[in-house]
Amino acid sequence: MARYMTHPAARSLVAGGVIAGIIGAVLMHGFLFAVGMAHFPATYEWIASAFLPHATGERAVWFGIGMHFAIAIVAATLYAYAAQVTGLMGRPLLGGLIFGIVTNGVMDVLVHARGLAPFPTTWHDIGLGLVAHVVFFGVPVALYLSRYERVPIPWV
Repeated sequence: MARYMTHPAARSLVAGGVIAGIIGAVLMHGFLFAVGMAHFPATYEWIASAFLPHATGERAVWFGIGMHFAIAIVAATLYAYAAQVTGLMGRPLLGGLIFGIVTNGVMDVLVHARGLAPFPTTWHDIGLGLVAHVVFFGVPVALYLSRYERVPIPWV
């Protein structure tokens, strides 16, 4: 199976990861707000508390928003490079499914390890977390990156 690397003249995968991360973060949090799993401003203060334990108020909200987008951008950029190397760039639905499941698992482990929340235990919470990370984050990121302008060159 041929693998592909991006030609140096093509747009940077980092730039694609930034845009894809922003798209995914907006869609995912829009979904979480719509179904009532996230609440403004408490959700962003909670995100900020992972980095600044006693953070509250407007500064914490802005810091939480910034951290949420930064994490989404880093994850999308890592996916861009991993998808290119593994050949998933041309299979966005499969890549997005895998990426979303992995992202959800990593988020659950990190949040639990920091003592910010227990692992989700109800089918409702597990299902909504997976839908948020797969349908509204992983797949949109993978779809955007698969359509992102690039010049494939066979890489052996």
